[in-house]
Amino acid sequence: LLHQERAATHLAATRALGAGRRHLFRRHLLPAVLPPVTRHALLRLPAVALALASLGFLGLGAQPPSPEWGRLLAENHPYAERAPWAVLTPAAALALLGVVAVTSAGGVRWPRRAAAVD
Repeated sequence: LLHQERAATHLAATRALGAGRRHLFRRHLLPAVLPPVTRHALLRLPAVALALASLGFLGLGAQPPSPEWGRLLAENHPYAERAPWAVLTPAAALALLGVVAVTSAGGVRWPRRAAAVD
């Protein structure tokens, strides 16, 4: 994405006008590349969280002193009939993480600076 943006004609024109590397990166490249990369990371977050939780559920995740959603689900699974909140809370947290990540990925925009008026 960065190489594609560097090949744009408006960057060649800006470079021809004497803009330095820092100016090009800060004013043109970073605002063009950062929102798609952030959006991609936010869309991948639920899948990664679910994969880590499934590994923790199988006992292949983090070791027992550290809290983990998958291990919480596995440990509380036998008590699901007596205390359903013990299983529903980590599951709801995973679902909420997915909803928030996907919803916020649609709103990732780079704030545009207002043009200077002389």
